[in-house]
Amino acid sequence: MNIRWRGSFWKLMLVKHAVGTVLSNSASGGHSTLLRDSARNLVGHADLLNGKRAVAALVTVSAIAGGALTAATMKATPHLKTKFRSEPQDTAEGAAEAASDPAEEPETFQGPRLRAV
Repeated sequence: MNIRWRGSFWKLMLVKHAVGTVLSNSASGGHSTLLRDSARNLVGHADLLNGKRAVAALVTVSAIAGGALTAATMKATPHLKTKFRSEPQDTAEGAAEAASDPAEEPETFQGPRLRAV
């Protein structure tokens, strides 16, 4: 048995219509493409546009904006940390680091040295 999908039951569509008009309610509970004004007079038809391109463009713009925001946040974080850090905290951390870092002494090797032959 070979089953093929020939289309979808639901389609994403964008509706283009004039300002001050609304879509008519259809008998099935949805909306039709008939346009009505505020007095409910029929004034024309709405244009239906493919929604796939709009969704693809929205996803692309969102990804680019999210990446830019992430990069800007990562770059600004160290500057913000130092800006909002209190003065006593800086001096206390500096003193703690100075006390915990012993002066490095060069290692002295005790024992026979090996040579490449």
